[in-house]
Amino acid sequence: MANKVMIQHLFKKDGLYKTPDGKTLKIIVSEVWNLRCFEVDNGRMVGPMIKIHPESDLAKSLVEVN
Repeated sequence: MANKVMIQHLFKKDGLYKTPDGKTLKIIVSEVWNLRCFEVDNGRMVGPMIKIHPESDLAKSLVEVN
């Protein structure tokens, strides 16, 4: 049986994460098949919802903002 990573343990719901290009994303839903998030600008969620596969290079590059 393959080891499955618990996505909920990697990404916190309502957590803020920086992308490599400097954008801040707020994770709204963290599921096995995708992360649903919005870009945050000046404390407000902006733009359309962004879906990121949790095993993608982008997801692996996200850095939590404290």
